[in-house]
Amino acid sequence: MPILATGLLLVGLSSGVMGLLGTNDDLWRVGLFCVLTAVPLFIIRAVHDSHRVSDERLATADQAGYMRALDHVARGLLDVPRTPPGGQRDDRAEQVAGNVIPLRPHHHSQPERKAQ
Repeated sequence: MPILATGLLLVGLSSGVMGLLGTNDDLWRVGLFCVLTAVPLFIIRAVHDSHRVSDERLATADQAGYMRALDHVARGLLDVPRTPPGGQRDDRAEQVAGNVIPLRPHHHSQPERKAQ
C-alpha cells in the first residue's frame, strides 16, 4: 500500500502542477483527485503501523514486568517480613525499592517540630 499511495501522490502532484502551469483545468482536477485519494491511504498506513508498534511495546513491557517480578522474588523483596527475635514488632515503614511507586502515600507520624 505505501508504494501505491506514494505513486498516486507523486502522479497527483505532478499532474496538478502541470495543470496549474499549463492552465489546463482538467489536468489540475485529476491531480487534485489523485492527491485527495492518496492522503487517506497514508493515514490508514500510519494508523496500522501505530497499532502494530503498540502491540510490540505491550509484549515487551509484559516480558520486562515478568522479569522484574522474578528478580524481586529472587532477592526476597516479596517475602513477608519476619518478626524480630525479641517478639516485638517494629512499626516503622518498610523500605521500598527505588523503582516502586506506592499506590497510597505512606504518612509517617513524626513529632511536630516547634521553634524554641
